[in-house]
Amino acid sequence: MTIIFTSRRQFLGAAGALAAASTLPFPAIAQGKPKVVVVGGGPGGATVAKYVAKDSSGAIDVTLVEPTRQFVTCFHSNLFLGGFRSFKSISHNYTALRKYGVRLAHTTAAAIDKDKKIVRLANGTSLPYDRLVVAPGIDIKFESVPGYSEAAAEIMPHAWKPGPQTRLLKKQLDALKDGALIVMVA
Repeated sequence: MTIIFTSRRQFLGAAGALAAASTLPFPAIAQGKPKVVVVGGGPGGATVAKYVAKDSSGAIDVTLVEPTRQFVTCFHSNLFLGGFRSFKSISHNYTALRKYGVRLAHTTAAAIDKDKKIVRLANGTSLPYDRLVVAPGIDIKFESVPGYSEAAAEIMPHAWKPGPQTRLLKKQLDALKDGALIVMVA
């Protein structure tokens, strides 16, 4: 490859860039891209993963760890419950994040070693990271609510975690007669 400089200005610019590059510390040249691991693919985690990948234009490796392949939004579940939207319209998969460069790991995080900066996954693999975002979202611990259990949730759905509980609550609401009494506990 032949490089032709048509002016002294081009030559001096190239020489200056070469001189500046030679002052970089060697490890900075040898290091790979920074790695960000996001644990949890709810609204917080998925948004962080998307914008870190998008705004870095591929300069940062981003991996999203999320066991489910489909996200059902709680934010619009009231529109589904009221019959204004379909369940499909409040359900989204994670494949759109790939266009921003986000890698998907559909498994759970089993352990975090903050000293070694590694997330160990339930499938046996490990993810090294430079920055870690933990956004696990909500869940319910049935044993922490006296008198409430998984069996009770099939009769009195909590619907805090959208999906099957949201569908069950919709089915129960649709089965009510007009003017029926509904009790909500918040």
